[in-house]
Amino acid sequence: MILVTGATGFIGSNLLYKLAKYNVCNIVATYRYKANKDKIAALFRSKFPDGNLKFERIIWRKAELRDLPSLTEAFEGVKKVYHCAAFISFAFSDRQKLYEINQKGTSYMVDLCLKNKIEKLVYVSSIASLGSEENETTVDENSTWDNNIDKTPYGYSKYGAEMEVWRGSQEGLDIAIVNPGIVLGPGSPMEKKIKSMKNWFRFYTPGISGYVWVEDVTTIMIKLMDSGIKSERFALVAENWSGKSMILALLKAQKKNYTVIKMSKVFFYTFWFVEYLLEIIGLRKRFFTKALIKIIFNDTKISGEKIKSYIDFKYTPIGLSLKKLNLDKI
Repeated sequence: MILVTGATGFIGSNLLYKLAKYNVCNIVATYRYKANKDKIAALFRSKFPDGNLKFERIIWRKAELRDLPSLTEAFEGVKKVYHCAAFISFAFSDRQKLYEINQKGTSYMVDLCLKNKIEKLVYVSSIASLGSEENETTVDENSTWDNNIDKTPYGYSKYGAEMEVWRGSQEGLDIAIVNPGIVLGPGSPMEKKIKSMKNWFRFYTPGISGYVWVEDVTTIMIKLMDSGIKSERFALVAENWSGKSMILALLKAQKKNYTVIKMSKVFFYTFWFVEYLLEIIGLRKRFFTKALIKIIFNDTKISGEKIKSYIDFKYTPIGLSLKKLNLDKI
């Protein structure tokens, strides 16, 4: 059997759909809330003529990364694992929760993989856990993690989680790691952000971000699982776009013609300082960090080319990905 953790999340649900599309049998999927599982049932009914049948073939097991007993039960009869579950937040106030779910939860996963003699673990990490060096123009899988360079709490938690996965590799577990950039697709965090802020999408920061289409991510994950590739990590980025280029593309897709406005570092650092003071006096928990501000103004590109030398694959162009989102209907 194949275990998919975080199966009701964005990447996990898309992976689940693709596995079902390929008629992969004996899938075990974890969930935390019944309402989220019901959404996957609705997704299957909308995608497949026999959606109910495909959904009912999945073995659903309730589990949470901070609850070792529930994870232990989820592993029953499992031979391969896709670990997609994670907590995503860039808020400074969520740093403890990020550690508990992403790093400690992944350590539980690795221990269970070793205990149950799992054949292979494919772990979904993030570009936030890639290394970086001062004045580096391009980052890839080989970039050095420098503890002297401040990172976001999310970045630290995913880097710590990767260290747990590498520990498993050293103890005999076959592993592969993917580090996706900002993942685009229907129902993605990016699409939800566009919908919630559609009247504010005229402001941008000049930093560069790496993007990738969700179907590319799930395709690569399945290819890695089915291959002999092990003890490798792959940054998954189709293209790097500046903040201005992305905002203009989003506005064009929505058939809007706003004048775009560049935001300054002064604004964000002022907001960070005010938040810091409010947290000291107990009025507000802090969201912004200096590391996050640095990221949104960073002009370093991320290379996603390594995967092409390991499997036969071409990325979906980001311009085409944005068209697939049907942003004109938002």
